[in-house]
Amino acid sequence: MHKFLSYIILIICVSLLSTAVGEECKECVEVAKGKIPANHLDESLKELPSGIPIWDLEEVMPALKNAEAKILWVDTRPNSFFKQGTIKKAVLLVCDLMGVPIPDADKGNAISKEKLTAEMKKIDADINKVTVVFFCQGPKCHRSYNAAIRSVKEYGLNESKVVWFRAGYPNLEKHIKEDPKLNKRITKYLKGSTVTD
Repeated sequence: MHKFLSYIILIICVSLLSTAVGEECKECVEVAKGKIPANHLDESLKELPSGIPIWDLEEVMPALKNAEAKILWVDTRPNSFFKQGTIKKAVLLVCDLMGVPIPDADKGNAISKEKLTAEMKKIDADINKVTVVFFCQGPKCHRSYNAAIRSVKEYGLNESKVVWFRAGYPNLEKHIKEDPKLNKRITKYLKGSTVTD
């Protein structure tokens, strides 16, 4: 009887644990366009349930100004957006749309574990010292959201060294252009055709 009770308790514990893990991970999966969970768009949330930090403008500006920071800025948008404007030190690693293949023009820049790791090693041979910040078109653009999740779940990066820049590039560009002090030094932070207009 004692063994039977122990077995029942074990089954209940495993069931509760797997349910809890499933609930946490349910919100930490790649999503289709327009399907980022609403609670992840709330600006008071500063970390995804998986532990990935979320940055908005107030976190990004100090990081952009810190020349000593070991940060890899990853633009996950198509090359056409990248050429128009991006963060000065950003690399282009296009993240596919769920279920939609990357256009031929961007296939050479498609994100992969190998390409991401190679870019990280350019910053520091010990990739564990590099923080990777993924960004795209703004809070509802899922390319950077998916890239951040993929880099942890599939590529094995430590979630504390991966950042989802939720606000996105257009909001950053607007912020810098609207601030007279920042706008004077815009080319220190940004590059592209819309920056040099």
